[in-house]
Amino acid sequence: MNPLEKSIIVEVHQGVHGRVAAGLAQIAREYKVRLYILQNEEEIDCSSVLDVLSMAFVSGTEVKFRVHGKGAAGAITAVEKLLAQRGEP
Repeated sequence: MNPLEKSIIVEVHQGVHGRVAAGLAQIAREYKVRLYILQNEEEIDCSSVLDVLSMAFVSGTEVKFRVHGKGAAGAITAVEKLLAQRGEP
C-alpha cells in the first residue's frame, strides 16, 4: 500500500504547540498509522511530540504529511481538522 501525502496549512492561531503536537501523536495511535511530517527530504515522526515541537510551525505554515497504513485516509482527515482549529485545540 502506497503512503498518502497531503500538504495542510496550519490555521491554529498559536501554531503547533504542545497540545497540537500531542494531538498528532494521538491521531497516529488511534488510526494505527505511521504519521510523518516531510521537511527538507527528512521524515519527522509525529509520534514524537518533541520532534514535532522542534519544527516550530507557526500559523500560516504549509506542512506536508506522509501517512502509512490502512487508516491513512481517516488519519489525514483528523490532521486537517486538528490544524484547522483557529481557537484553542
